[in-house]
Amino acid sequence: MRIFAVCLACLIGCLAGTLRGAAVAGNYDDWGSNCVITNSQNANWAGRDMHGQSLEYTDLRGANLQNVNLRNAQLKCIDLRGADLRGADLRGTDLVGVDFDGARLDGVSFDGMHGKGVSAPDGTLNALSNEQVRAFINDCVGCNFARADLRGRNLTNIKLTGANLADANLRGADLRGVDFIGVNLANAQLAHAKLQDAALVGCNLHGVDLSSVDFTNVRMTGDNFSNRL
Repeated sequence: MRIFAVCLACLIGCLAGTLRGAAVAGNYDDWGSNCVITNSQNANWAGRDMHGQSLEYTDLRGANLQNVNLRNAQLKCIDLRGADLRGADLRGTDLVGVDFDGARLDGVSFDGMHGKGVSAPDGTLNALSNEQVRAFINDCVGCNFARADLRGRNLTNIKLTGANLADANLRGADLRGVDFIGVNLANAQLAHAKLQDAALVGCNLHGVDLSSVDFTNVRMTGDNFSNRL
């Protein structure tokens, strides 16, 4: 009986140590909290059918996700930095706190996607067609597109709330009828952009280049124009 008790105590101790180790190894500070996540860096999930699945707090940096079916999936706090999503199906997907920085997005289907707190800065969107860009950023809430190159893009009638477009290049972009609410456009390049019938409400326009912009019927309320160029 004494031997059994000793063995049982050892087993409990081993299990407790394993669980503690797993929790510590899973902490990922990039989300701003100590979330325990699944580490699947550099995983090869190419061609998988993950339709409607729920993937939360998964580290997929550098993963091969080519032609993956993620249609109508629930993706929360997924790290896709540097991942290869070429040809993936993200139609109808709910994306919350997903980081696409440096991901390959050629040929990805974004129709019906809902983004909140999504990050796709710098050149992440460069390889996308105009329709893909529209589907990706439209109705995005609190998303990060800092330094994005959107020159000459047709973004008519899109809606952005609380987005970060600081230092973005929107020269010559067609922004007619856009609805920008609380968007950070600090130091953005909007020269020669079309802004007719647009609404800019509570936006940060500090240092923005608005030269040769057509402001016909533009509605501007509560915007910060300090040091506008």
